[in-house]
Amino acid sequence: MNESIFQYNDAMKDFMHRYKFVGDYQLRMIFQKEIRKRIRKDLLIVPIPVSSETKINRGFNQVIGLLGDIEYVEALMVKEKRKVRQSELNRQQRIHNKQIFTIDPKNASQIVDQKILLVDDIYTTGTTIRHAASVLRKKGAKQVLGLTLCR
Repeated sequence: MNESIFQYNDAMKDFMHRYKFVGDYQLRMIFQKEIRKRIRKDLLIVPIPVSSETKINRGFNQVIGLLGDIEYVEALMVKEKRKVRQSELNRQQRIHNKQIFTIDPKNASQIVDQKILLVDDIYTTGTTIRHAASVLRKKGAKQVLGLTLCR
């Protein structure tokens, strides 16, 4: 189950391009208040991670930037480098992406028997949320919900 706050339209596409790919990190603050409104206190917040290569190139994880001062646990890791960025794939390619997430061993114990809210920026096909939720449930999460900025 996923809740998206906004519709992914031309204005949001422009925002995401400027935020993620141009690197205008100050844009993160625009939607922090809307995200904060939807965070329930009874849920453990887990942001969708970026690969280490993306983090080096971009300089930040855009989802963590959107969270602002909200407490979260980095329970997930990207287990392998993607050959192509997610944004360069079409719908069918995204749907058939293989599992790229694994649990960060440093934080594995924090997810056991927890209700988790996965947070991501864009919901396109749902594959990212489904893959992340699957890994979390296999490692003991009681329930996994999703929150995305847009769809």
